[in-house]
Amino acid sequence: MEEAGNGQYDSGESGDYSRFGIPDAPKTTVTTPFGKAKTCAGLLPKERWFLVLSFINILAAIGLTAYRLVVVAKDDPTNSDFTFTILIIVNAAFVAFYVLHGVLRERKYELYVQIVAILVILIYCIVEYAVKTDTRTTVKLVRLIIACVLAPPNIILSVFVARDFGELEFRIAGASAHLQRIYNEAAIFSCWLKFDLQVTVSLVILALQDGTKIDTLEIVTLAVGIPYTFLWDVFGWFVLRLELGFGAFVFAALGLAKPAYYVYKFVELYRDLETHTHNNIITYCVIICGALAVLVWLILMVELVRVFRNFGKGLKERGRISFGAFTLGQALGTPN
Repeated sequence: MEEAGNGQYDSGESGDYSRFGIPDAPKTTVTTPFGKAKTCAGLLPKERWFLVLSFINILAAIGLTAYRLVVVAKDDPTNSDFTFTILIIVNAAFVAFYVLHGVLRERKYELYVQIVAILVILIYCIVEYAVKTDTRTTVKLVRLIIACVLAPPNIILSVFVARDFGELEFRIAGASAHLQRIYNEAAIFSCWLKFDLQVTVSLVILALQDGTKIDTLEIVTLAVGIPYTFLWDVFGWFVLRLELGFGAFVFAALGLAKPAYYVYKFVELYRDLETHTHNNIITYCVIICGALAVLVWLILMVELVRVFRNFGKGLKERGRISFGAFTLGQALGTPN
């Protein structure tokens, strides 16, 4: 990056070459309230192919699953297919976000999480078709075939795309190995925040069992649990972005409600397994998803400590320069 005449750094988003008789080159990056992002002109050919393949896969999964959801809701809403179809749609939406945000913001860890999410959806499709032999349908078979055919090349292409990221990291953190390490740790923490939201929402959906027999506690879980998790993760993002030292302690304290709920759910499921009051397939899925949620929460707390130790070491100040005129303070209408 070159230093501009006004004391700021040229972000490389555009260049005025008209005075030399040369047309301006298309912008390859743009500054948003959330940081730098690539434009369509800045995408490499393989990144464009990756986006096209990913969204074909996602739209096919959502379309077929939505059709199945309508059929199940009309014919037999107590069927556990109702829960699985909602779960696939929600996870497909997260995959879409990881793909778009990961490519445009060059977040390689989000593409890796996207791979995990694709595998989770693939497992859902396989379990739903292979285990529940009495409810096999043509839609389920087509969805399974599409998932098995498109998932492998999508995963392989994700790895090739992610490993070539680095342009935005250099523009934000510069050539300093120290700042690049801090930037990577911040990106990892941000990625785990999103994955935490995904697994928590998935767990809540699975905990509803067939989606129709909802008691008071489950209503509270839906009305409070998902918004609480969303706001908690958003707050964690602000703590990271603004390097709020005291906010990190508040974030950790508020997060204790999550493992408390997980433990309660495990105890409740153990009792259900003894009395056989719930669908065993979904119950085992809840246990697996709950264990994953606990693991994600633990990793997130470890990453919180790591990014907290990096507060005040120059990344936020570097970000104010690299993000140019669109710093977070200006996005909120406040001075820098």
